[in-house]
Amino acid sequence: MIHTWAIVLLLASAIIAPGQPPKKHADYVPDEKTAERIAEAVLVAQYGEERVNSQLPLHADGSDKNYWKVQGASTKHDRTGGGFVVTINKNSGCIGKILEHTK
Repeated sequence: MIHTWAIVLLLASAIIAPGQPPKKHADYVPDEKTAERIAEAVLVAQYGEERVNSQLPLHADGSDKNYWKVQGASTKHDRTGGGFVVTINKNSGCIGKILEHTK
């Protein structure tokens, strides 16, 4: 009897669930500091701590509606640009692109 009810509930949820709109939630990457920390972790894993530390501090730009653009400081000009760039989806936290050098 318990197995029958479990199957009925499982089937009912499978029928009802596809018609539901996706739930809205707050952005997983809500601010610059969070974006910079995520980018630093990804860059250290990819390029090593020494190379990443040479381009600190990282600067996050949230002017795009959907993505954070996090850039490293150029080692040649001592300013933002010319170094690493990581794009991070504001809503999901997924990494979009990782660029080693920018112009």
